[in-house]
Order: sequence, then structure tokens, then C-alpha cells
Amino acid sequence: MALRSPTAAPKARATAPRILYVGGFSRSGSTLLGRVLGESSGAICVGETRYLWQRGAIHNVRCGCGEDFRDCPFWRAVGEQAFGGWHRAQVERLAGIDQRINRLRSLPLHRFGSLQPEFAAVTADYADQLARLYLAIAKVSGASTVVETSKDPNFAWVLTRMPGYDVRIVHLVRDSRAVACSWMAPKRMASPIGGEAYMPRLAVHNTATRWTIANSAFHALAARAPYIRCTYEGFVRDPRACLRELDALCSGSLGFPAERLDGDRVLLGEHHIFSGNPMSERVGWVQIRPDERWRIELSAAQAATVTALSWPLLRSYGYPIAVLGRGNRDR
Repeated sequence: MALRSPTAAPKARATAPRILYVGGFSRSGSTLLGRVLGESSGAICVGETRYLWQRGAIHNVRCGCGEDFRDCPFWRAVGEQAFGGWHRAQVERLAGIDQRINRLRSLPLHRFGSLQPEFAAVTADYADQLARLYLAIAKVSGASTVVETSKDPNFAWVLTRMPGYDVRIVHLVRDSRAVACSWMAPKRMASPIGGEAYMPRLAVHNTATRWTIANSAFHALAARAPYIRCTYEGFVRDPRACLRELDALCSGSLGFPAERLDGDRVLLGEHHIFSGNPMSERVGWVQIRPDERWRIELSAAQAATVTALSWPLLRSYGYPIAVLGRGNRDR
């Protein structure tokens, strides 16, 4: 389906949904947590909407329902409601804005936007467009809470500037050594773009540095929105307890159905997530269990490098500093 030229867009409804933002650093379990939260009766998980313009509307990747993005009845209805359709000029403009303001080096400008008025004006424009998008998602789905798993702290800053929105932040943390191990491994893209079949990979020192910056940024965001920090390890160990805490963060509006959790298994249904890792493709009963492969797959040198670059936050979050390297004693 071709992208059409811009036309007058309908007015968005007045009642904004709550946004539950799952933030942190990539490979920390946000897709799994988002999918589980999306099974709540009062919520919908739409995945990483910061990539909607580029991956969805422009590259037309496959939606979780099996249809291409622009052929998906849900996303087609959202586009019509929010903007009068997915118009090429509009989505290319928003994709360009997103790439500009969500760069890592732009992070300080979100906190001190007054230092660069033009950046602040562009951010405000983007926030207004995202507000229209989330209003449409809520109207089409009927959900009162939209679970957003874009993770980036930059994008979270933008969402807290949406006028009239109640944004609440789940800061999801995972052991930096486990995250580094995941970034080293080849991982297939759930929705390939052209010949790009695998996600990018990072060296352990790059992962440790980015993990530290991203997680540190969410400490500042705690002053802008209701905030809770939880760990991936705590979630997989006791998902019911974690869900109770998140339901309380959302003032009891999630309503996760107890029958969809059975011990360490969760029942995941159909969805419209168009971006993310292969976990987004899972449907049916899925086991929730710790992933500790990093303890044997990281060498002692690699584990030591990540620990040295991230130990202050590791200690702050309650992770052990001394770990087992592959075939080595505790360090």
C-alpha cells in the first residue's frame, strides 16, 4: 500500500491514556516484560514506537499479527485516527526528528533544553505528534494504558513533555555482564529491513559504557514522572510480585489476569508489536526463567572489563562485583 500525500487530520480525543514507559538499556528483558504487561485487561503493548516512522511506516516491516505494517488493520486505523493516514512527507519528517533528538550525545539537551531553544522547539513539536499517536492507539485499542518499550532515556524525556499526559516510568535493570554477553551474540531481527537480517553487535567495553550512561539517565528522570526500578532477575524470579508493584505504580488500572500466569509460565496472546527481538514472535505459553549464560560464555577478561566500567551502578543495584569467569575462580 503506497503512502499518500498529507491531508487534514482529524482532531484527537480529549482523554489521554496513561503511558507506562519501560526504560533502561537494550537486551535487559524489556520485550518480555512489555509482552506480559500487554496481556493486562486495561493495557496494550505497542513495542518501540520511536521506530514506528522508520521501520513501520517507511520500511513496512511485518507486524506481530503477521501483516505488513501498512496492511495491518490496527495500525492502519491508528494512522487514520492520528494523522489522516501514514503520509510519506509526514513520516519522513518525524523519522528525521527522532534520529536527531534521540542520539546519545543529545541526552544533555533534554535535561537542559533551554540552552538550545531550537532543539527545545523541535522536541516540543515531536511531543505533540506523539501525543496524537498515543491518543489514536488508545482509541483504536480501547486501552487506558499504553505500554511503551522504546527504552531510550532520550525518548522518555520527550514523552514527559507531552501535554496532558500521565507518564510513569519502569526503570528495568539487568546485570551489565549479562547485557554485554547478549550484545556479543548474533541475534536475528524479528522484522528484517531489506538484507538486514541480524541485529548489530557491540564489544563488551562499548556495552558497559552505554549501559552506564543509559541507566544513569533514568535516575534524573525519576524527578519528572512517577518512577519505579525493578531488575530483570527479580522479574523472572517472581513475576507475580513484580506485576503487583507495577499495577500499584499504575494506580491499580492494569488488571493482569491471574490465569495467564502458571508458575514460571505466562500465556502470551496475539499483538501488534512491529519491532523488537525474536521474543516478540512468541505466542502461547512461554516459560519465564533466568538467563545466566553469561557466566560461562564471557571470558574472565571480558567479565572483568564490563565490571570495571560499570561497578558503581552494579553495586548500587545490588549486583555482586565478584563473579565467576569461564573456568576461573572468583575475582
